[in-house]
Amino acid sequence: MKNIALILICIMLMFGCKNSPQIIKEPWIEKPVSSWPDFALTNEISFSDTTYYDIANSFLVDTGFDTIGVSCKHIFLIFQNQVGFSSIDLGDKFNYWNMYPKNHKEKTVSIKRLINKNSKEPIDQFNTLKDRDWIIFELDEKNTQLYPLKIRYTPVKKNEIVYAVGWAKNQKDNSKPGLFKMQCYMDLGNYYYIKPSENQPRGRSGSPVIDKNGYLVGIVSGQEGKLGVMGAVPYLTMMFDKYGIEYKKPR
Repeated sequence: MKNIALILICIMLMFGCKNSPQIIKEPWIEKPVSSWPDFALTNEISFSDTTYYDIANSFLVDTGFDTIGVSCKHIFLIFQNQVGFSSIDLGDKFNYWNMYPKNHKEKTVSIKRLINKNSKEPIDQFNTLKDRDWIIFELDEKNTQLYPLKIRYTPVKKNEIVYAVGWAKNQKDNSKPGLFKMQCYMDLGNYYYIKPSENQPRGRSGSPVIDKNGYLVGIVSGQEGKLGVMGAVPYLTMMFDKYGIEYKKPR
């Protein structure tokens, strides 16, 4: 009987381990924030008659096969008002789009092309853009000084604590990106509503959102009343599938 009991315990442990795979934390996540690698970036975007400096936030993503650039699609609202854009397409006035950690342009990476451009996709307003607020870029070349975030494919749970990492508008100390704690409130598929843990500054659009283990779970999209809006990974992977971007699909 003792042998049977031991066998049953071993079987239970085997199945328990199989159903609960160990999550490996990113090696930098438990270090001081000042020692984290450079993954939070800002943008310099140039058109033939206008150049935007340090506008919004951006970051790099490790798909498991390649590195891509990411920022927020609602940045096109600015282009709509000031450059006259009407769709998600950089157009023939586009010169360049650079990404870099603020105050460190020597670590710049340039985009080669906007992957999910669509001349038939209207810009609309934020209440429609929030459902599709990811733009993704093929990079001109890799920059080993910058760190691409790995993706977490499992959804953020209700009340889970996550962290936005990026520069806010009028941030007093902009030598490093700010770390902003948030709590997931509601999962709406392509985006989440989130509760800021404190009175957080505005202007963090495009910042990557990471979990406690250092994995990418979303992108800062905007604000609706007292709730924040965070773009979710399912839309990002939908773009991967649509545009043939190879990635390590969850099992």
